[in-house]
Amino acid sequence: MSLKEWAAEVGYSHAYAVHVMPRAYPGFPAPERHRTGVTAKGGGGGSALYDPAKLEPFRPRRPAPVELAEEDLDRQVTLGGFAKLIGVDGRSLTQIKDDRPDTLPPTVDGRRWYPRARFFVRDLLLMWNSRPGPGAGSDKRRPPLPWTEPGGERG
Repeated sequence: MSLKEWAAEVGYSHAYAVHVMPRAYPGFPAPERHRTGVTAKGGGGGSALYDPAKLEPFRPRRPAPVELAEEDLDRQVTLGGFAKLIGVDGRSLTQIKDDRPDTLPPTVDGRRWYPRARFFVRDLLLMWNSRPGPGAGSDKRRPPLPWTEPGGERG
């Protein structure tokens, strides 16, 4: 696998994976082999190929996903109620609401957040489990949420 392919898979930029990681991360693996260019005569430098297993320790760290029982997924809860359900401090959800309100799903009545708004647990769980983790540029690693994509609908 090339670093370009790996970077796209894990959410790093290609330039960061190629130019920064090999120099800044101790123990970053060397390429297994170099791939030649596309023409019979070489046609460029090609891409070095890496063993994906050796790149695994350098994958971005994300929070562990939360799992809930199937019967909880259709419940309607406030942000505080969801925090209690998954066993976290309510301030964690308040911080998301204050800092990244665009990542909150629509309320059960189809509106944006308002005081004491109720949400479907399944939507909040999707948002919670898609948190990209800490670090600069972490939002670039966030998978798209259905309600943040153009024309996206809540599922």
